[in-house]
Parts: sequence; C-alpha cells; structure tokens
Amino acid sequence: MFFILAQTSVPKLHDVKIDGHLEEIWDSALTFTDFKQQSPSLGEEAVYPTEARIFYTDRGLYVAFVCKGKKPVLQRGSRGELSPDKVTFSLDPYGGDGKKYYFFSADPFGNRADAEVNSGIFNGEWDTEWKAAGSLTSDGYVVEMMIPFKAFRYRRGVVWGVAFSRWTSDGYQMRFPLNRRGVYPDMHPVRLNPPLSWALSLMPYATYRRDSLQDFRTGEYAFQSRIYGGGDARFTVEDNFLHLTVKPDFADVESDPYYINVGRYRYFLTERRPFFTYDDELFRPNFNEFLPYTMLVYTRNIGSDMYGNEIPITYGIKGGVSLWGTSLAFMGVRTDSGQDWHLFRGNYKGKYLSVGTFLGRYMGYYSLPDPFNPDRFVKVADTNVMADVDVAFNYGYFQGGFALLHADYYDALAGWKSGWVKNWGLGYRSPYWVVGFSYSEVDSLFYAERITFMPYAASKDMLFRVGRKFYKFHGLNYLSLGALAFMGKEAGEPFSKGIGGTINIGFGKGHSIFMGTDFGEQYEYDPSRDTLVRFYGKRLFLYSSFNLQANYLRLEFSTGDLYNYATGKLGTYSRAYFGLPWRISQFLNVSNGLSVWSYPGMPSTFRNILRLTLSLGNVATARMGWEKVLQREDALAGIYDRAWIFLSFERGLTGLYISLNTKLLPDDSLNVNPLSYHRADYIFGVKLKGYLRL
Repeated sequence: MFFILAQTSVPKLHDVKIDGHLEEIWDSALTFTDFKQQSPSLGEEAVYPTEARIFYTDRGLYVAFVCKGKKPVLQRGSRGELSPDKVTFSLDPYGGDGKKYYFFSADPFGNRADAEVNSGIFNGEWDTEWKAAGSLTSDGYVVEMMIPFKAFRYRRGVVWGVAFSRWTSDGYQMRFPLNRRGVYPDMHPVRLNPPLSWALSLMPYATYRRDSLQDFRTGEYAFQSRIYGGGDARFTVEDNFLHLTVKPDFADVESDPYYINVGRYRYFLTERRPFFTYDDELFRPNFNEFLPYTMLVYTRNIGSDMYGNEIPITYGIKGGVSLWGTSLAFMGVRTDSGQDWHLFRGNYKGKYLSVGTFLGRYMGYYSLPDPFNPDRFVKVADTNVMADVDVAFNYGYFQGGFALLHADYYDALAGWKSGWVKNWGLGYRSPYWVVGFSYSEVDSLFYAERITFMPYAASKDMLFRVGRKFYKFHGLNYLSLGALAFMGKEAGEPFSKGIGGTINIGFGKGHSIFMGTDFGEQYEYDPSRDTLVRFYGKRLFLYSSFNLQANYLRLEFSTGDLYNYATGKLGTYSRAYFGLPWRISQFLNVSNGLSVWSYPGMPSTFRNILRLTLSLGNVATARMGWEKVLQREDALAGIYDRAWIFLSFERGLTGLYISLNTKLLPDDSLNVNPLSYHRADYIFGVKLKGYLRL
C-alpha cells in the first residue's frame, strides 16, 4: 500500500524570539495535529495530544511543538543527554524522498541534539548551530526551534520533506506522517522559497599533547610533549561546500575502545575526526536493506600506521557540488610522511533509482626491515587504485540493486595485483512482511587496504530471509517472527551453510525482547597455520530493553562456537552486557555498562565503562568517562585504564571546548599472540576550540 501526501506550502512570516513561549504569530503557521503511534503499536491513535507548527523567514525555519497530556521527566543542559520526553523535527531539503535528511531533537529544558542521515546511516558526529527553548505548561510542555538556513545544506526549487515526532518517558513515539517505509522514511511534502544562503565557518584550535609513542624497531615507548595549532575552515553555498583542514588529530575526541581481535581481518574502528565525519555520506555507496553495504573509504587508514602510531596529517581539502540532482564530491589528504589520498565520488539520487561511481587513489610507502642492516628500515613504494559502480532502487516496498568494485594494487617488490568485489540483492519490505535475497563475492586478489576496509578475501556469501510482524497480538504491542538460510565459501574450502530463526516481542510501555539462533556446518581456514577447521557451528543471542521509570535497561547475551584466530583454538565463546543509564538529578546523568566475554584459548575478560554528564544550566556541559579492562586468570589483573573529560561552554554561535583524555591506539592488525593486546598508548591533550560562523 502506498500513501500519497498532498503538498502544502509553508508560510513566510517574520522572526520571533526563541524562548519557549508561543507568540501570536504562531497562529498563522502551518499546523499538523494528526499524529499517530509509530511505536509501540504502529498506526494506533496517539496517546497524548500533540501539535506541530512550522513557518520560515529569510533567516531560517521556525518549528514549534505543543505537547499535552504528560509532564516531562526533568533534565537540564545544553549539549548533554536529552530528556526521554522530547521532540524531533526531521527535514529532507533534497527532494522529500527521505533518502537523505537531517533531524533536530530538543526537550523542554533546552537540551539539543542533531544528526544527518543517509540511507539509514546516522552520522551523530555531524554538528551544527541552531536554537531551541522550552517551557512547562499546566498539562505538558512547549518547545520552540529556530534552524538557520546557514546551519544545513539544501537545494532550492525542489520539494522539501518534513516529519515531526514526539517521544515520552513511558515508551510511546507519536509521529506525523506515520513512517511505513523504514530506511527511507515517509516525509510530508512542503513547498517554500528559501533564500540563496552561504556560510563561512572558522574553527581554529590550539592543543597541548603528551604522547607515549612506540618505536616499532624496539617495541619500547618514549614520551614526547608538544604544543601546536591548526584548524578548519568551511565555506558553504546551499548544497555546495569547500572544507579545508590543517593538522587535524584525535586530541578532542573520545579514545578508541578496548577490543580483542579474534578474526582473520583487522578490527574496524570508528572515525571521530570532524574533517572526515562531516559530509562523509557523500563518499558512501548506495545500498538498502537487501543490497549489501560495501565501504568505499575507510578514513582511519589516514593518519595512522600499521603499528597504531599516529602519522600527522599536513592538510586536507574536501569539497562538493550539486548539479541537476547529482552530487560530485572530492577529497585530498597529505601526511607529513608524504602519503597522498585522492578520492572522487559522483552520485545521482532519483525518486526510485540511485546511481553512483567512485574513484580513489593512494600513493605512499611502507617500511620494511633492511636485510643487510638489521637496525634500519627501507621504504617500499606502494600504490592503490579503486573504482566502484553501485546502483540501488527503492520502489515502494521493493528494494534491491548491485555494486561492483575493482582494485589495483602496486607494490615495488611484488608488482601489480587486482581483483573484484560483486554485490547484489533483491527484496520486499513492508511494515508486516520482509522477504529478500542477498549475495556478495570478493576475489582472492582484491587488495584495497589503503583505501577501504579490507573485506573478506576469496569469499562468497548468500543469504535468504523471510519474516512476518503482527501488531496488537494477544496483548503484546507486536510479535515478529523471522527465518533465514545462509551459505558461504572461502577459497579452497567446502561450502559453509546453515539456518536460523528470530523472535521479537514488544510489550508494556517500552519493553522489548529479541531472541535468535542459527546453526549449521562451518569451515574456517587459518592462513597462518595452513589449517582447515570444520565444526558444527551454533549460536544463540538475546537482546532486551526495559523501561524503568524512563531509564532504559539493556541486557545482551550471546554464545556459540568460534574459531579464535588469535590463539588457534576452537571452542565455545560467550559475551554478556549489562547497561543502565540513570538520572541522578535535573543536572546529573550517569550511565554504566558492564560487559564480560570469553573466547577459546583466552581467560575471561571484563570491561566496565562509566559515563557521567553534568550540565550547568544551558551554558556549560561536562562529559566524563572511565573504562577499565580486566582479565581473570589466577587473580584480577588490570590490562589498562582510560579516562576522558570534555568540557563545553556555549553562548550563541560561539563556543569553547576543552578535552582531556588518555588515548588508546591499539594495533588493528591481527596478531596471533594475545599478549600484544595488553599494549596501550596514551595521549594527554587539551584543546581550546573557538567557533565562529559569519
């Protein structure tokens, strides 16, 4: 079933003060009142009356929510955690089809959060400047938002899409329009005539760091202290931008988490540096629920060597333009050691069809021990070139597409290598049914590690799944059942194959439980030992979330068979996680996550992460965290501790940010000696960052 929403015009009025109190002008705004339950019961009548209003001026968009029927849970701050009683305005200024959009969330106490979303991938690192304020009423609350046109990119002359959501602490989400499409959410089409907008953002910074750097010749660490500066400059004109960075680093972002790599391939680490996270959706492939996602650019390769030591980035430049519905983006980065990345991406996104292409080139070298001088290293030149074509379609509830990647790698010692990655898929997804098939194939000679995240080499994987969801089922909010069949193969191995099933239930006010299992015949090849391992694999997993007085308690558990490449052992693994956030007061929030895992051939490992958010009115926010990892053998022995503190002070469009953190830089390549994972590299940094938008 398809829902066609008539276009409406957003009125152009005049600017008002954002203070949480609605002036008379809001009576002339475009108003929406037909909110329905998005969850826990899709399509049911809204539990609490909700109203959304919108208009615009030459400066930006004005949005207001009038929320009745429930008093909010108290929580104050500026950029801290939002109250569970909150509202969200979603905006697609690129055609209204929901493929790419922004969302802006706020609560009645002035807390704000924003993100950009591309094909269902949320980029929470995206951060822009806008205003929000709220006030309590006799039976609820009011929230006002003002989003300047300079705060986001957009296209003029096309239909925009908008959506409004309200969350409550007792587990309800109300939305207009109701989202039945999933990854490309339903939007209400609107017309407006925004001005030609431009923005210049200057973000200089100064940093003091004390690093413990590893000498890869000896494996020992030496301390180094330094003070340096750099910054970012960003210029945007509607949907076009140019971004320049000088000396970006990790000093102002949270440390990487501890991990144990038990697989054949390196561990994936999340990118956090603003230069790379901002507009990163322009370098992602087209994909959907049935077309497997294949990463094009893994920017954590840039600025770090294979030992986890930092290689300073000299400069980076990134830009993008939008022409006739097609986005063109480029990025160039150079490090102090002479490595160069040049990346180009073109992508057309139509109403039903998206077609993209990518070309990337890396030129540099790697160090190799000199066989004639053991204390010296020689530089070996290498080059990586990768090209991609990806096509995805989304027609109503039908989705699918294909992607082809080709890579050429040159090594001055070994010559040229090349290979392919081939993905395709087709399926049907509605609020009630899901049926689909996916296929992925990676050549044995595919080598693009300098540009992308290395996929499984010489592998073929197929997956078929079917599922049915029932709403208001015998007192439950919903009941979802699923089944899957999979088959995989790596070079020189027989086919691995298996089947599985899932069950997902929702009940009460925000409670949910998801359970699943799969089992089959597995073949694993250990290249370092030239060994083929055959075993009957099985896995059981459980994920649950419970709403306890507006605090969501998370419980996760999984167990099954695993071949541990780090130890060469085959056996049973187990992982468990317990997470609990809690509001201590209006200004203080604490969350704690405790996890334990056990892999074959390794002692049990425990991790505890404690996070604290302290908000001082609407001016300052402090986020603090501490992580401790332990292994239990004969006694408890600490592997490492890390801690981080972020302080932010905001006033209007300027801010001061200070961060201090110990930095973990683990080796993200596989090492069969598990003792190597005990190593930690610490960075102590202080960063003062001023933000100015003209």
